Amino acid sequence: MIYPWKIPHITKGVLTAVPIISRWRSSRGATGGTDSPRYCYSVWLRHLLLLDRYGFSIKSAHVGELGPGDSIGIGLAALISGASHYTGLDIVPFSRRADLEDIFEKLVQMYSHREPIPDHNEFPFLRPKLGSYEFPNHLIDWADFKDRIKIVRHELRNGVNRGEHVRYEAPWNARDEILSGSLDLVFSQAVLEHIDTLEETYQGMFDWLKPGGYASHVIDFSAHHLSPVWNGHWAYSDTEWRLVRGRREFLLNREPLTTHLTYAKKAGYEVLLASPVYDNHGLSVQSFAKRFRQLDAEDARTRGVMSLLRKPSN
Repeated sequence: MIYPWKIPHITKGVLTAVPIISRWRSSRGATGGTDSPRYCYSVWLRHLLLLDRYGFSIKSAHVGELGPGDSIGIGLAALISGASHYTGLDIVPFSRRADLEDIFEKLVQMYSHREPIPDHNEFPFLRPKLGSYEFPNHLIDWADFKDRIKIVRHELRNGVNRGEHVRYEAPWNARDEILSGSLDLVFSQAVLEHIDTLEETYQGMFDWLKPGGYASHVIDFSAHHLSPVWNGHWAYSDTEWRLVRGRREFLLNREPLTTHLTYAKKAGYEVLLASPVYDNHGLSVQSFAKRFRQLDAEDARTRGVMSLLRKPSN
């Protein structure tokens, strides 16, 4: 069905094929959020608090992130907390435009002052929501704090493309950018809904992890402003969606929660947590495009999920 609100999004997608528009879009593109130190601080500490419940320790951890976006600020927060190595992998090098030294210094200040986690009043759409937003002092490795800050500060000043403790790879297209069995944690924030090669990505992340390693992902199943209702992306036919996508490097894969869990289990993960956020508003399933009318009832109302996975120890 052609809803009038589809037309401007289809038009924008078609226009990405025009070279001058494509170049302008590439130079001005952004993902939103991760150039804010407070946002990065809030996102990372939410992941860390949840991971702690399942036995993860950040001390000396090797951490990887998919899709850092406008900056590697969330990864820098992980390093300040106690990680010894961070690698960020992205398709588009958004983070190279950011003032990483400024973001880092502001994060260091927040940690040093043990500031409370910015809550749902400041970032109403961040998940998961927490019972308490007090600073989790007990989860931070303070023993080597000053030395760690000096190391990261030095590497940021000298560039992060191939740093010993901080690495940023963009554009990233190959799974072998990270050695097999080298990470204690891989995480992402509203990224996996954008990846086309989803099954391969879950397998790749599994391979990167050490036995007993963790994967922590917040996944957003909404339409991302491509519809006036949260689930309108499922109303586009495949032909319409190809037009909406146009020449963009990424958009949405439109896969529901069941697909993500299926690929995770197939890769070999233990599913420790899959905490969904439901939304019963929006379009009815009968209004979806043909291929999405068979969505499971749970999938059809799942707007987001906090997913925590673990690679078996043996």
